[in-house]
Order: sequence, then structure tokens, then C-alpha cells
Amino acid sequence: MKIINKSKNEIINDEKINKSFLHARLNDLGINCKIYNGNFFSDSFNYFPITEKFETFKDLYNWQVNNSVNHFFSEKLSKYIIENKNKFRVINNTYLLGSSPGNNYYSNLIHFLPRVFFNDNNEINLTVHRNLSNKFRNFIRKIFKERRKKVNFVYLDDSFYLFENSMVPQFLDIKNSVKVLNYFINRNINKNNKTLKIYISRQNSKYRNIVNEDDLIKFLKGKGYRILDLNHFTIRNQIEMFAKAEVVISPTGSGLANIIFCKPGTKVIEIAPEYKKTYESNLSIRYENLSKIAGLDHIKIKADSIKTKKHSEIAEKYINKKILEESSYYSDLIVKINEFKELLN
Repeated sequence: MKIINKSKNEIINDEKINKSFLHARLNDLGINCKIYNGNFFSDSFNYFPITEKFETFKDLYNWQVNNSVNHFFSEKLSKYIIENKNKFRVINNTYLLGSSPGNNYYSNLIHFLPRVFFNDNNEINLTVHRNLSNKFRNFIRKIFKERRKKVNFVYLDDSFYLFENSMVPQFLDIKNSVKVLNYFINRNINKNNKTLKIYISRQNSKYRNIVNEDDLIKFLKGKGYRILDLNHFTIRNQIEMFAKAEVVISPTGSGLANIIFCKPGTKVIEIAPEYKKTYESNLSIRYENLSKIAGLDHIKIKADSIKTKKHSEIAEKYINKKILEESSYYSDLIVKINEFKELLN
């Protein structure tokens, strides 16, 4: 038995496969979402469903940029599933939303969350990774409460599962994800005429801390900036502040995903390291791309990198050791204060 891929055209033209998909549509946005409905195998990292007939749908479920899913089509994996399928934990009657096993806020917000809005049932058994933060779970609960729906969480560990009588929605492209999030979340945010200039500190984060941040903060406070550590705010509060911002300054990091809720024309100043590895190319333009989608004025300031002394446990678990050691993304930063002042002035 070999795992085989079915393209979008094959899904449409194969009546049996097509009947296995529910076709949801948000009419106000003109966005469609295919939802596989039935029995399937899936891991809790890629969330790449494999039917009981060993069919997959790469066009719909390969959500990570530059992430190869070729290993799913290997003989080794087919053999593993065949030999262990009766040992997999079975999960019934669930909506496999998924979430980042490393609890990455950018991925949870941009890739995973928008897909929840294509299920209109009054009660949903929502499956996520156990590592999803309480803060994000509470955010999802609030969304369901506002929509007068009930959500029950089902948690995954790092493993393969058999899902029975369950649904798994396709992943959307980033433009459509941003549209969906603004339609359902941003329009319900409390906004007033007050505008903010905000600086996002990563002082309690493991990576991309500004080593000389005290000098930077002293200057920014003199310019009327509010200094924020997003760890101290609910996700709803974060979104409200970004929605009111006229200027956002931040070291590169997942918290910057909130810029999708900013007003068009908001200035975004991203402090980032110089990326030198080809695998960093998508990280280097991630927030520039979000700014283009949201109609923001994005500027990037390059900072010098300095190696961190210790990596986080969750990073060591999910990220290749070589990447942790050599990538500028997993370093701290030193800002050239005089250059920064010139730019801001």
C-alpha cells in the first residue's frame, strides 16, 4: 500500500473523493474552504491527513512554507502506518483545527485559527495540540461565546492518530487568512479615536531580545511611545492596541503577526537580524509580506546578532540543532542606537 497524492483537479473529477469533502463558503468574502469529512490518519505536527485508502491532498494541506511533505510518500511511512494503525489512539467526531506544537503565535493566528470560522455547528469538539497556550485557548473560547456556540477542546500529543467521523479543513493562503481574521475579529474590537505609538519589548522571550534595550526605551519614552510586553496582555487586548496604533516598533517575532489588525497606513518598524542562510529567506520577509497585505508602511532596521547562552526546551525539541546554533533568528540583537534615532527623527 502506497500513500498517493490527489491534486485539486483529481478531487473535483473523482466523484467518490469529492463526496468526502464538505464545501464551505464565506459569501461576504467570497472565500471557499474544502473540509475532508470521514475517517483519516494524521500526525500532530504537519496535520497532513491520509485517508484509509492512503490518499492525501497536498494542494490543500501543505501549510508550512518551504516545508517538504515528501516523507509522507515514503515506503517507510506507509509501512509504519500499516503496522501500527491498530495501535493509534482513535479520536471520534472532532474538528481537527490543529495548532503549532511549539505554540508559535504566528502559526496559531495566521495558519490555524481562520479555519475555525468555516464550521457553523452550534457545538464543536475542537482538536488542538496540547501545547497550545491557555491564553490562546481562552481567546478561542471567547470567539465561540460571541458567536453563541459551544467549544469542547480535544488535545493531541506528539503522535499519529486515527480520526473517525471527523473533519479537517484545508489551509488557506495568507491573504485569505488575513481577510477572515479581520472580518470576524477586527470588526468586533473596541476602537476609539485615540492613537498609540507602541514599542514591543521581548524582554521575557528566549530569542531576539534587544541587549541594549534600556537605551532604546529611554529614547522612545521621550518620543511618547508606550512600552509593551505582550506576555502581560490577553490576545484580545493585544489586538485592540495594534488596531489603535499609528506606529509599531518591534524586534522581529510572532507578536508582530498582530499588525494584520492595524489600520491601513500604520507605520511598522521591524528590528531584525541580518539573515545569511537560504532557509531563513521566508522568515526575513514574513512581516513585510503581512504589511503589504494589510496596506501598512513597513520599514526594517538591521541589528547585529549575538548568540544566546541557552536555548529553550521547546525549541530544542522541535527545531533542528544546527539551525538553532547558526540561524540569526535564534539569537539576541544589538541595535545601533544613533542610526535608529536618525531614522525615527
